[in-house]
Amino acid sequence: MIPAGFEPVLRELAPVRDRFAAAGHRLYLVGGTVRDLFVGDGRTDFDLDATTPARPAEVKALLHGWADAVWTQGERFGTIGAMKRGVDPRTGAEVERIYEITTHRAESYDGLTRKPSVEFADDIVADLSRRDFTVNAMAIELTVAEPELVDPFGGADDLAARVLRTPLAPHVSFSDDPLRMLRAARFIARYALTPTPELVDAVAEMADRLTIVSAERIQAEMHKLLAAPDPTAGLDF
Repeated sequence: MIPAGFEPVLRELAPVRDRFAAAGHRLYLVGGTVRDLFVGDGRTDFDLDATTPARPAEVKALLHGWADAVWTQGERFGTIGAMKRGVDPRTGAEVERIYEITTHRAESYDGLTRKPSVEFADDIVADLSRRDFTVNAMAIELTVAEPELVDPFGGADDLAARVLRTPLAPHVSFSDDPLRMLRAARFIARYALTPTPELVDAVAEMADRLTIVSAERIQAEMHKLLAAPDPTAGLDF
């Protein structure tokens, strides 16, 4: 069951959904937007992130003639960006809405850097399994008669129970991208989540992996943590 609060965003996505459906491609709203719509904190300034089995060249072709601007800096990682001018259906204000549509990925890491070796995938579950936390590993399939939640790792239940978990084993997730260990602190603070014991143990054992992360990325993550309404729990973590 999709909460009523999703309806304005789903309506806004309808023109893109229709293009993908007409071309025979599935399209999913994914990631932080899905999480925050479940939280229902009144935000309206979403960037709309989607994922699809369509390859980047197909995504570009589908956005051509609809978007007011398209950019391809992330194309080799499967991401095509677009901007569409319109009116926010909730506020009536004119907006320039940003869309990022990424081909399903089943990426792998060499363990020496945070830069993934990207492999495109056709399966939404494979894509969601590579995300940082279960609360971010939810998607809404748009190109079906009734939009439906795709939540193979129980992110909605974890969000309701205020639990922070990784879709894969935490040692795997943090080995893939050590910055996730610091990002956990932000989610603990921002959403009042309690990390699982397995997650805490993995961070304690793997904290030195943060040495492969650039100082700039760590600084940016710390700024986001400190911007939380009450960062105390995250700082304690």
